[in-house]
Parts: sequence; C-alpha cells; structure tokens
Amino acid sequence: MAPYDKEFIIRYVDEELSAEERRQFEADLQTDPSLAAEVAGYIEIKTTLQQRLPHDDKAEALQNTLKELNKDYFGGPSAASKRIPMIRWLAGMAAAASVILATLLLWPYGKEDYVDKLGRTEMISTTERGGNADSSLQQASVFFNRQEFSKALPLLDKAVREDSASQLALFYRGVSEWHTGALDAARKDLSQVYNRESLLQYEAAFYIALSYAGRKNDSAANEWLKKIPEGSPVSGKAKELAGHLK
Repeated sequence: MAPYDKEFIIRYVDEELSAEERRQFEADLQTDPSLAAEVAGYIEIKTTLQQRLPHDDKAEALQNTLKELNKDYFGGPSAASKRIPMIRWLAGMAAAASVILATLLLWPYGKEDYVDKLGRTEMISTTERGGNADSSLQQASVFFNRQEFSKALPLLDKAVREDSASQLALFYRGVSEWHTGALDAARKDLSQVYNRESLLQYEAAFYIALSYAGRKNDSAANEWLKKIPEGSPVSGKAKELAGHLK
C-alpha cells in the first residue's frame, strides 16, 4: 500500500489537500486496492453521520463529531508524518463504529427525527371548480408540497375565510401550523376537523398526537392515538408512533 497515513486520507475525503497532493493521491488510489478500501471506510463513516444527524445542526454536528474521531482514533495534526499500521487502523475503525452507534442511539433530537418523518405528507390538489377557495387551495398545495409551509399558510388562511366549512383547508392549515411550530393554532384547527367527523378525522387526530409527541408529552399523544381505529388510513403510522412513546 502507498505510504499515506490516516490523517492524509481524512484530508483527502474532506477536500483539504493541495491540487498537487490530490493528483498524486488519486493516481496512487487507482492502483492500490488497500488504499481505496481505507478511503471507502472513512467515506462510509462520514456518509452515515450526514444521513442521520438532525438537519438543522447537521453541518456543525458532523464537523465536531468527525474532528473527535480524527483526534481520538486517527491522530491529530502531528500525525501527518507518521505511518499507521493497518492493524491500528482497523482498531480505530472499530472504535469509531462504537462512537457512531452511540451518536445514533443517544442523539438528543431522536424524537424530533421520527416525529418529523411520520408527519410528512403531501397536500391533495383539488380540481378547480371555479370557486375562490379551490383556487387558493391549488396555490397552497404548490408551497405545501415543497415544504414551504410559511408560504402555504396565507393561502390556506384565505381558503378558510372563503369557505369556513372546507375540511381540506382546515386540515392542511393545521398541518402547516404544526410544521411551523404554531402548536396551539394547529391543535385548534385539527380539533375542528376531528370533531366534525370528516373524512380527515383520524388524520387530524394523528397530527394532534404528533404535536404532543414532539413536545415529549407522551401521555397526551397516546390519548389521541387511542382515538384512531384499526383499519383507518393512518392506523399504521399511529402504531409506529405509539411504539416510540412511553
């Protein structure tokens, strides 16, 4: 294997090499399967963290975690002139895997991750019938399905004003409010949908449960999940959410 230490490999993956260093490294990479395997191993670690760390803090958290892996298992800046044997690299990889596992299991935003995942949905586009409410809902659906909920909300407000009986407008306004953190407003809208026993009744109950689960109020979340009967369109998601709650 070409004489590159782990610090050099990390710098390559993180695109910190000079142009000349990179050209030489990539030339050696083409002819050295062992070196390619080491590069692939570090890329796998980095990719795993990128996929699993929370979106809002991803860049900073990933950077900090990789720095710790670098320092603890692959050597700090002073390691640039050292040649680390393969056995030490394998031990480092095992230790790094333990750190990654702990990160994935103990990361404090785990609940928000699964709540966000379960809350993803698309807005049903209505067929325009010439009414103002339908037009507003059509426009709102474009932003909603792009997850631009703050832009969808004014249009959904308009749709509710134009047709206060519209369960679609109330439901999707409630979901948008939940996504933007306006939980009281979301629960008010979604409760109306639930109490009117519309076709979206149990979906509304599910999002109310999500609103409580995201705030770690598991007892309130469970109470709303109990309102969702077996066989309803959202019962599968309800079971999954219940499995995460205390």
